[in-house]
Amino acid sequence: MVLRGVYKDSGGIVQFILFVGIIIVGTVAGSVASAFLIALKSGFNAEAINEMMANIAAYPVYLRDMQFLNQLGVFIFPALLTAYLFGENYKDYLYLNTPFYGSTVFWTVLSMIFILPFLNLITQWNRQMVLPDFLKGVEAYIKSMEETGAELTESMLRTTNMQDIIFNILIVAVFAAVGEEFLFRGTLQRIFGSMIRNKHIVIWSAAFIFSFVHFQFYGFIPRLLLGAYFGYLLDFTKCLWIPVIAHFIHNFTGVVLYTVYQEDSAQMERLDALGYGNTWWLSVISLLLFVYAFRQIRKSGSLWDKAEAV
Repeated sequence: MVLRGVYKDSGGIVQFILFVGIIIVGTVAGSVASAFLIALKSGFNAEAINEMMANIAAYPVYLRDMQFLNQLGVFIFPALLTAYLFGENYKDYLYLNTPFYGSTVFWTVLSMIFILPFLNLITQWNRQMVLPDFLKGVEAYIKSMEETGAELTESMLRTTNMQDIIFNILIVAVFAAVGEEFLFRGTLQRIFGSMIRNKHIVIWSAAFIFSFVHFQFYGFIPRLLLGAYFGYLLDFTKCLWIPVIAHFIHNFTGVVLYTVYQEDSAQMERLDALGYGNTWWLSVISLLLFVYAFRQIRKSGSLWDKAEAV
């Protein structure tokens, strides 16, 4: 039975429900695959499995494998299956066939470099947010979760082995950029677009969910802004590879900086504070340069738009 495009004429609400269901299935499949991997590498020894799961931060190799499987299950598989079921051609559905200018890529890369000091400022402000007294328990729980997440991320990234560094770049920069953009911009933003006429509401709604599902309250605002930017990149260029490239540059920069300065925490703190405090003026320059690059991207649009105009 051919299932390609079988739900393309379904209403937006039906598509959204199916989309969520596919994500749940993919998440379960990724979790099962990760559990099986741990069991396989432990020789199906229950005691060894419990030891690994209780101290998973001590096993960065397994963390990388689990992260890869979870990205496949949570992001890439659901996005591709959704595009297959909701469109006649999954590449067209995901805006993967749209040609684009090299100058668009150039300004996209520059925009992600320009915005770093401003994002540092927003991140510092976000970290200073305090919940009301009656939510102090929730705040403590959120901080505990984020500290655990940071510990796991650092465990995975902390290495000087070139093979592991390349694997980290593939997982954190390449697969994360592809998977998350395919899911949130390629599918979710399109589904919202079928239900909501206002493109700004569509873009910011997808960005809100993108930021929320990372479960990092003290990084919510900068991730929300990035998600919206990626959404506008897709809207302007009609090519999903452009926000994928932007997302990749952001994550790649983080991996490289951590790898280079992993033994110099003081330098890492200085880099994170660039654009904040005494260097606040860098945030202003950062934002102005970013806006200029953004305008260049908007002007260039995509080759597809130019062809349509002709």
